[in-house]
Amino acid sequence: MTGSRLTRRSTGLRASLYLTRLEWHLEGVVPASERRRILRSLRDEIDQDPRPLEAALADLGSPRTLASRYAEGGRMRPLWSIGVLTATAALFTYWVIFLAFAGGMLAVVDAAAPMSAQAHFLFVPVIAFSNPDGIGIGWSGGAEWLVVPAVVVAVALLLGARSWRLFQRAELA
Repeated sequence: MTGSRLTRRSTGLRASLYLTRLEWHLEGVVPASERRRILRSLRDEIDQDPRPLEAALADLGSPRTLASRYAEGGRMRPLWSIGVLTATAALFTYWVIFLAFAGGMLAVVDAAAPMSAQAHFLFVPVIAFSNPDGIGIGWSGGAEWLVVPAVVVAVALLLGARSWRLFQRAELA
């Protein structure tokens, strides 16, 4: 094998996916600097292993199991990357439901045209109208327009990251 082939092995899709999954599991049990050191060391080991990649990864075991071995006696930490993913999904869901609500209002007022209607979606006033001059929807640009999505994102971030791990006491031996 050539040196260039060895250095490129851990950048393959399968090895990269394995290391990414391991990093997610490590995030909950070791600090960032330790996590980087572990991943760098494993990447070097994978690159230098003369066996096929599948055999090298199989010997390491599942990423979750391997991460738990690094955490022996350690304190559980919040999973901030999972929290960010959860917050993003919650914000996207909020906007989809909000737009479905506004679209439903628009469909109702258009079916009964000429008509206009006002309603609230999680404290945000929504207006829909349909008349001979036009059709449209609108909503308030007040503080609730920013506060409601911010609260949704903050709650999803804290729940997704399992932020209560910050306040756990160390187990007594």
